[in-house]
Amino acid sequence: MAGHRLTRINGELTHALAEAIRQLKDPRIANSVVSVTDVDCAKDLKTANVYYSFYSRQYTEKDIKAALKSAAGFLRTHLARSINLRETPLLNFIYDNSIERGNRINAILMDVMPNGADLEEDDDQG
Repeated sequence: MAGHRLTRINGELTHALAEAIRQLKDPRIANSVVSVTDVDCAKDLKTANVYYSFYSRQYTEKDIKAALKSAAGFLRTHLARSINLRETPLLNFIYDNSIERGNRINAILMDVMPNGADLEEDDDQG
């Protein structure tokens, strides 16, 4: 039963953090598209790993992570107001590069498959 509770809390944290990040006025965040892909809260609810991805032409992964770390206090305050937990977890931001990995794997598969376009057409039909 505790696993279901933690899963629900992770979902609520994900939703609340995504909302709070949209409110940030830091130009590194405001001029980028930052998405919270997942939150993994510890069982004791004292810490949470926040997995994020982003798209930006101006800023690097290091810039976005620094912006999120500097906004951690604001984000925790937002969490404390929006989610009723005994203790608001400390946030640890981790870049999630799964989209990039997926694109690379897809490109490699398209290069390896002799009829990559035919494979995509078959997927559409059924």
